[in-house]
Amino acid sequence: MAKTDQPGSAAQRRAQERQQRQRREEVRASALNKGKQVQGRGPTVRRKDRTGLYMGIGVTVLIAAIVVAFVILRNQPLPTNTNPALKRTPANQTVVLDLTNVPQSTWEAVGKGSVIKNAFTYNAGQPPLKDASGLPQFLYIGGEYCPYCGAERWAMINALSRFGTFSKLSQIQSNEYNVPTFSFYGSNFTSQYVDFVPKEIKGNELNKDQTNYVDLETLTAAEQATFQKYDSGQNFPFVDIGNLYTGVGASYDLTILLDSKGNALSHESIANSLSDPKSAIAQGILGTANYMTAGICSVTNQQPGNVCNSAVIQQIQKEMSSKAPAATPTTTSGATSTATPVATPTKTSRTPGGNPLAVAPVDLLAAQRKALA
Repeated sequence: MAKTDQPGSAAQRRAQERQQRQRREEVRASALNKGKQVQGRGPTVRRKDRTGLYMGIGVTVLIAAIVVAFVILRNQPLPTNTNPALKRTPANQTVVLDLTNVPQSTWEAVGKGSVIKNAFTYNAGQPPLKDASGLPQFLYIGGEYCPYCGAERWAMINALSRFGTFSKLSQIQSNEYNVPTFSFYGSNFTSQYVDFVPKEIKGNELNKDQTNYVDLETLTAAEQATFQKYDSGQNFPFVDIGNLYTGVGASYDLTILLDSKGNALSHESIANSLSDPKSAIAQGILGTANYMTAGICSVTNQQPGNVCNSAVIQQIQKEMSSKAPAATPTTTSGATSTATPVATPTKTSRTPGGNPLAVAPVDLLAAQRKALA
């Protein structure tokens, strides 16, 4: 007897087949997706660490930038000092009279004053420095811009006025530190005892490209040889009294010519202070003038007698002639401080005897940048 198909069993088989086909499709789809993901990733590549390379390049670039900046700053023009007092004007005649007519009793009361130690060097046995007529020479070499020259001019004018007469003096303030002073450029000095030869080598204003001071006067071959012989560093200011005494740098502290803030005192107030032998200004200016007077008297055969026979001058002469020549100049750094000179001025050049109050032309640019920064 033949069996007949049961409808429920056939329906179940068809449902199972559909489920099996669905599972097979899901498996294939899953396998296909996994294959694509593996294929998409590809082989793993390890990147190199280039941190050190980048740091090296950065350091090199930084060093190059610093070098370029240094070169640019070094070649920049000097700062301009716009002080109107830098320009030469005819000296106030009242100031000149006060400076050149200090009573002998006043400068004798000052005596040695506040002159620095070993301000002048005794050069025994040297050929005398004289002009064509036989007068002993007083040679000065400096520059208008130079603050130490500015201080020394006050003393030179007072000392030389004891031997002769000045005319056509100009008054200025030095470009550096604005020290109130005078200029010998274009001036005259007449005397029967000594020939004064002032040489202002550099002026008080910058040249067109703002890199140096303008040229004013030049030295003769003989003057250059003398300068080189007694100061191989060729510092400003330089004085030579008949080749018997030489001085390099200011002989006293220039800050007495400035107020407590480093500003210039007026020419009038400085000249007025000379009447008080106890004032710091008189101690510096007249004390230095007394040493210069003693030096001049030594080469003029003690003439004029009313000046050279002063007990104060005689005493200073003995002191000056007993000192040995200064040691060989040593090299010091140029203008190593940016401070304004309201205390002891900083060393700026090679200076014999440890004198810090001189400036060498070779150090001019560095000194000027420091002073006016």
